[in-house]
Amino acid sequence: MRVRLEFLFLALIWGASFVLYRVAIPELGLPLTVALRLSLAAAALIAVFGWPLRQIARDDIGRVLPWLLLAGAGSTALPFALFAETVMRSSAGFAAVLNATSPLFSALLGIFIWRETVSRGKAFGLLLGFAGVAMLTALRETGPLRVGLDAVGLGLAGAASYGLCVQLVRRRLHALPSSSVATAFSLVGALLLLPWALIDPPPVMPSPRALVAVAVLGLVSTALANFMYFRLVRLMGATQALSVTFLIPPFAMLWGHLLFDEWPTLAMLGSTAIILIGTALSVGGARNRRAPDRS
Repeated sequence: MRVRLEFLFLALIWGASFVLYRVAIPELGLPLTVALRLSLAAAALIAVFGWPLRQIARDDIGRVLPWLLLAGAGSTALPFALFAETVMRSSAGFAAVLNATSPLFSALLGIFIWRETVSRGKAFGLLLGFAGVAMLTALRETGPLRVGLDAVGLGLAGAASYGLCVQLVRRRLHALPSSSVATAFSLVGALLLLPWALIDPPPVMPSPRALVAVAVLGLVSTALANFMYFRLVRLMGATQALSVTFLIPPFAMLWGHLLFDEWPTLAMLGSTAIILIGTALSVGGARNRRAPDRS
């Protein structure tokens, strides 16, 4: 029961993050918004859990550090920036639907790179999920807005990055404490994005509303959420934990409606249903066997 409640709460706060971008970015700009989000998260996690390498044996640091850097960049700096731009070019709900394809990419990479076995149900789920993506791409409507292919491409690239990194966490960083992984990832993302933010500062002082939005993004939607997520990866497995993205679109649509009066269209809801059903099939029957690691 506790795991299920964590799963639901994680979807709630991650769904809110898409809407909070629309509050903060117009005043702070995208680079500073995302950099502050990760910097606040890193500071909070370090204050609570200490330096992320502290719990790693000295002999293991050389083996683990490259994977922390690679997966940290690919699960924070890159997708955060991509989805922030997607939100600003579409809507919170639309971006969240694209984010929900992360488990599809995770499952697909597991099959083709790590040789996981695939059942007929899982194969059908993958085909159905990507058919929903094709439908969403073809229609690309969120109310009166016609979403461009660039927004779709940015969102799918972010989802693919998440899918790859969750596999790396599962296979290369599974022995590390959730707190170390969450802290290291936020720190890596912050260090990568801060130089970009410093060369593109906001022209005027942001309003308290925008600053509160960034604080919530950093402390709740990132620090707390990342710790919860990597805990779920350890408890449930990589692809199953990533299926939290099933619940993010409904919450993002709800937040978008409450704060920005966004209304999802029937085409968007239909595409979402197809994607989520396909994703559920693709992860529900997965058997995570793989060829022996010869590296």
